[in-house]
Amino acid sequence: MKRLLIICLVLMMVAMAIYCYLFYPQQSMPVGVPISVETPEFEKYRNDCLHPCIRYDETNGIYHMAQSPYYGWNNKVENPIYYTSESYMQWKNGSLLIGTPEYGFNSDPCILLDGDSVLYVWRECGTPRCDSLGVVCATVGGILRDGKINEIKMYVSNTSHDYDTQQCPILIKRNRGGQCVENQLDSVYIYAAWYQYNPERINNGIAIWRGTNISRPDFQLIDTLRLPAICTVDKLLQLRLFDYIWYVPWPQKHDVWHFDLFEYKDKLYMVSVAEKGDNIMLSVSDDYRHFKYTRKPLVNNHYSENYTGYRQYFYKPTAFVKNDSLFVFYTANAKDDPNRNQLFVTKEKIDKVIDWYALQLL
Repeated sequence: MKRLLIICLVLMMVAMAIYCYLFYPQQSMPVGVPISVETPEFEKYRNDCLHPCIRYDETNGIYHMAQSPYYGWNNKVENPIYYTSESYMQWKNGSLLIGTPEYGFNSDPCILLDGDSVLYVWRECGTPRCDSLGVVCATVGGILRDGKINEIKMYVSNTSHDYDTQQCPILIKRNRGGQCVENQLDSVYIYAAWYQYNPERINNGIAIWRGTNISRPDFQLIDTLRLPAICTVDKLLQLRLFDYIWYVPWPQKHDVWHFDLFEYKDKLYMVSVAEKGDNIMLSVSDDYRHFKYTRKPLVNNHYSENYTGYRQYFYKPTAFVKNDSLFVFYTANAKDDPNRNQLFVTKEKIDKVIDWYALQLL
């Protein structure tokens, strides 16, 4: 009887150790550091940055950023701004592309670097432009010239109030061989969150649109795909002891609200986060359609809290690879002003991150 009791105790300890290993708050990249972002019209936009999309032009050594502020969670200031910078740590002198509409709101900007051209798009929801097009929401924009768009065109749209197939649109241009969506070359794709609003808010997966010309939009919805369910790390309770926060772990199902994409070694990677989420997750697709996740996040707010000194809530990540390093940018509430969304960055050797994830996917 005593021996059986010892065996049961050992098994319970092993099970608890495995549970903590799987779900205790942790992350695979360093804790992010804040970035300086200056907005035009400070009194209105308050140096706020909610929805960034950052791309690096290797030819000219210039960083490009699209972003929309959302100070105080006021969608009347969620207007698209465009920046260029020689340093990803500092962004200033942004160009406001369009102001607050008469009604409705702007959101979710994204850019695509295509040679010397910069395509800038954003979403409009319930605006006069949407009404004129007969849609609920539309992804609009155009080619930038001297920080301005001369002609705003519609790229994709949505006509339902209950769901959306163009939330957080992400532009990529595919001009390589290998496994492509329907083996199409020299095509532009828009990946977006396929999100349900009614009767309950839930991510259904991703929607994929394909076009052949960024100057004359001809995008068609070619696929809607479910994303796999994954449980990642979270906390049930926390306790501060010896000036350190300790957690009682708890699994959390990951929900994709906003995301970004980057290509590396003929694979498509996604960084994603839930709305005001706790985790920034990485997933990978071999065929540019179906993604696989692992449970360990790139960044976790509970883990980071021991280093940042306050609780963050994440909203939108963006990423690219440069000089064999993965750069992940993300927005979170600022420490000095909870109403302001602040931009952060973390970086790590890409092969270190990818090799670790490859082992987890075996």
